[in-house]
Amino acid sequence: MTASTIMERLKSETAHYHRQVEQNEYAKAIMNQTVSLGEYKKYLEKFYGFLKPLEDQAVQQPFWESTGLDIGIRGKANLLENDLRNLGASEEEISQVPLCKDLPDISTPARLFGYLYVIEGSTNGGQIMTKRLSQFLPIDADRGLEYFNAYGTETRTRWAEFTELLRQSITAEEDHDIMVHTASETFRLLDQWINTDTNTDQL
Repeated sequence: MTASTIMERLKSETAHYHRQVEQNEYAKAIMNQTVSLGEYKKYLEKFYGFLKPLEDQAVQQPFWESTGLDIGIRGKANLLENDLRNLGASEEEISQVPLCKDLPDISTPARLFGYLYVIEGSTNGGQIMTKRLSQFLPIDADRGLEYFNAYGTETRTRWAEFTELLRQSITAEEDHDIMVHTASETFRLLDQWINTDTNTDQL
């Protein structure tokens, strides 16, 4: 299967879950320009609670180095921490952000790349979010928008590099199936987490 074909399959077979996660109340409020700074901060906390434990797991996998991925480039938790600091969060508050426990399985290269397909792909949409948010909230690309503006002008290049790594790393048909399943699960579990009331759940 060619890179374009597996990418097309990932896009088409996860489309339902992708659309669903984009319909959360935070995302809709951002696009409608009605989200408050406090709500935006809560949205970032949601992403942090999902991504932080997964990034910690990823770099501990015995196959991590063989993937060719650089956590210094691909890591998003540190960007979210910077954004939260810029929005007034203390180190103690960041350390107490609720972390998601119902996470996708990333214990094999195919599963890891399925998860990363979702996270890396979101940087493309992040450019739209960056532009929209900077129009009506007192934040900009370097202050409060580091997560959504993760790669800035390098977004397309980073995405192309990622898809090439995916193609090189995941070649077996059965691994493609696993990767698509994990990508779908990542979208589903992220949507579930965003819509979980963390004031009463998962604490």
